Amino acid sequence: MKLDLSQHSLMLVQGLINPDSLTHYSESDWELLIRLARRVKLLGRLTLLVKEHGLWNQVPTRIASQLTSGLVQVEKLQQLNRWELNRILWALDEFNTSIIALKGIAYGLAEIPYATGRLSVDLDLLIPKADLADIESLLTVKGWRHRTLSAYDERYYRVWSHEIPPLVHVERETEVDIHHTLAPLTSRLKIDTRLLFEAAIPTKDKTIKLLSPVDMVIHCAVNLFQNNEIANDLRDLLDLHDLLVFFSVQDADFWLRLTDRANQLRLAQIMFYGLHFSQLIFKTPVPGKICNRLRPRPGKLKLWIMHRLVPLALFPQHPDKPTLSASMARFVLYLRSHLIRMPLYILLPHLIYKTMRMIRLKSGNNHSHPR
Repeated sequence: MKLDLSQHSLMLVQGLINPDSLTHYSESDWELLIRLARRVKLLGRLTLLVKEHGLWNQVPTRIASQLTSGLVQVEKLQQLNRWELNRILWALDEFNTSIIALKGIAYGLAEIPYATGRLSVDLDLLIPKADLADIESLLTVKGWRHRTLSAYDERYYRVWSHEIPPLVHVERETEVDIHHTLAPLTSRLKIDTRLLFEAAIPTKDKTIKLLSPVDMVIHCAVNLFQNNEIANDLRDLLDLHDLLVFFSVQDADFWLRLTDRANQLRLAQIMFYGLHFSQLIFKTPVPGKICNRLRPRPGKLKLWIMHRLVPLALFPQHPDKPTLSASMARFVLYLRSHLIRMPLYILLPHLIYKTMRMIRLKSGNNHSHPR
């Protein structure tokens, strides 16, 4: 299938997969590129690429300052997350449990290439559900607090979600998301978390583990194509590309292990979308017939629809020229993500609640800040 991208999206993706093309960008091109990269949390990654390819001296001075600032922000947030993980492990030192690092902090611990340029706002951890109440209690005693939530949002996290309400330390204010599985409890996807813990691998620290390589890849795809609405999630697809390239080089049987594991966890369709769009957009070297091993795969009509919608949503809108087609694609994928996550009898009241809350918030903002 052919990839049809707008000019500004092409500018962004070319900068990411072919950094040498940046030498042909005018100053106005660079200004737009910076705005786009910042919107999809890829400014730090772009900075690393510019430095790695020896292009720094060819970047306009004002642009170089913004790139530097973006990487400083990334490094600061990563430092905060590493320290927060250290404090979490300290707080739980005498409690016998298993802790798996997820997403950004995990990519850093696994030394995935370019992980040092990834913007990670919060710390994500996976723990056994049986230990959830004890761990939450221990952390609350030792300085972490939940943000104030409505009764509805509290119930959403406690009854339906795959994580408890975010915890924030009273002094450091770094957010910690503690998961007990990888998909909402109301989701059509039922992931056997026990299998993830059995395959988890220790880190140098020994007190924290990582998902196995294939499970890390699958979780990245799940997070993108099931837990999120896809809008502006180009960074997550680039994460997937990085993981696929890194692990496939390390293990000759990686692709077979990946498809077998996706089938075992009943996540074949989500993994199919991950491989399809990673290859389509970032030219990931996915072996030709490997997707045929995934069962079940999306049908031709469903794939055609996703092929039309996903790129429109993944890439940031032009900051000065938003399009109706991209907005509609995002709305449709927003509904899709909720239909996967919730049955209709929960989804309809949930969407009504979110809509009413959004109206109230807008009304309050307009009242507080009249034009």
